[in-house]
Amino acid sequence: MVPICNVRIKARKPEYRPFPPETDKSLGACLKRQRLEREWTQVDCANHFGVLKDSYQKWEWNQITPVIYRRKMVCNFLGYNYWDDGTQSLANLSLLYRINYKLSQTDLGNLIGVSPRTIERIEGKEEQVSNEIQKRVLDFISI
Repeated sequence: MVPICNVRIKARKPEYRPFPPETDKSLGACLKRQRLEREWTQVDCANHFGVLKDSYQKWEWNQITPVIYRRKMVCNFLGYNYWDDGTQSLANLSLLYRINYKLSQTDLGNLIGVSPRTIERIEGKEEQVSNEIQKRVLDFISI
């Protein structure tokens, strides 16, 4: 049997990747919004950050957080520092310093002469850090 007419219908693919709502302030939502605004794929972003696609995908899904060495790139990609809570607290200043200089807690502790656990306690806003140690850390990161 021969078809009566030969019709071909063309349509754009539906957008299956909606932008996350503006009320979602998670890192994954911020990354996805920025990626979609740039019209990049997850592979493009993974290549930009120098990670595997699966790792980047886990960032967007809020399953893992980028390691400290990648956070400065994430900040540049987003156009602002996601981890900055806007305060001048020692915890915030310490984390921002580490992000800026790509230092692990161990690296910063070694530079200052304190243990990595001390840096972890400071950034975790624990009360178990002496005023003397807090002052030493603040003096170092304020240089």
